[in-house]
Amino acid sequence: MLELTAADIADLMHKHRHELLRFLSQRISCTDTAQDIFQETFIRYAGYGGKDSVENPRAFIFRIAANLATDYLRSRSRHAGPDLEAAANDEAEVDVQSSLSAERTVMSQQQLEQLITALDDLSPKCREVFILLKLKHYSYAEVEQRLGISQTMIFKYLTQAMRHCRAKVGDLN
Repeated sequence: MLELTAADIADLMHKHRHELLRFLSQRISCTDTAQDIFQETFIRYAGYGGKDSVENPRAFIFRIAANLATDYLRSRSRHAGPDLEAAANDEAEVDVQSSLSAERTVMSQQQLEQLITALDDLSPKCREVFILLKLKHYSYAEVEQRLGISQTMIFKYLTQAMRHCRAKVGDLN
């Protein structure tokens, strides 16, 4: 299987940066969120297992970005304000969620413990980038400002952390 290097992905990011950010900004109407989705697009691309079957990387990254933008917009609309039907659905959902089996709870706890162990294996900077972005939901700009490292390094650290955690725990999404 073809493995892309960080340099290959950085070249692809640089080549399509303006075009993809313009596309995302038009869909999202928020430049900070568009930047975050841009970064997440390349993290997903870096983690994609079938790179050798991607004939058109540009089209593929645009598809990933469009899907992430759609997910973001759906999430935002869900949190915009519930109506009566949504409130009724939420009550039904709470009933279903409260009936989770003890087995699933134990499995979730084990997966959390595996994630904590996997995070302990990472370098301090790599672990901090992962925690700030994925667990505390900081934007790339906030992480850049807080840690004083470039967005390229943030991307590299996050890619490294995601690969390591996926190998140890499985898919984190």
